[in-house]
Amino acid sequence: MIGFSIGVMPASTITIDENGHGNIDGTALPFTANGTNPNVPRQTPVAMYTLPFAGVAGQVLLVEPQTGIPGDVLQFTGNSTVIFYSKTDDNSLAEHFSPPIFPSPVSNSVSLTETVSGNTDGATYTPTAGQPGFDASGPTYHFISDVTSVIPEPASVGMLLLGGAAFLAARKLRRA
Repeated sequence: MIGFSIGVMPASTITIDENGHGNIDGTALPFTANGTNPNVPRQTPVAMYTLPFAGVAGQVLLVEPQTGIPGDVLQFTGNSTVIFYSKTDDNSLAEHFSPPIFPSPVSNSVSLTETVSGNTDGATYTPTAGQPGFDASGPTYHFISDVTSVIPEPASVGMLLLGGAAFLAARKLRRA
């Protein structure tokens, strides 16, 4: 692991998304999209990040505010690995490399309601002792679960339609 050493380090922010982009205070986290889940069920391939510490095993469920059900699961294996499972309808890298089902539930889990910021859904999480992903260094995780497609507001759609109609009218007048 280039740039990392296992052990206690200063508190840091770890950002992980479902598209293979992760970092710890700006330094890239090792990622593989061809890993095998070491826990039950042993599905492959899965989207896996390598942390610079073991971390407490467990799952973080990212709950969609619209439905109240998890749309993503982050599984901390307890051996420096976190696996990002994504729902099967958001066209992310984690979706393509994750099986179409989430891993089996575990007793050590935390549910976080996603928040929307701009066109990104996600959650910030600072685990306490015994919670999934906890380490004595005190990391804070920023999980980015969805990059919501940008949907134009109704006025923009109206302007687009009006512009198209004007273009067609001008084209028709030129032909006449």
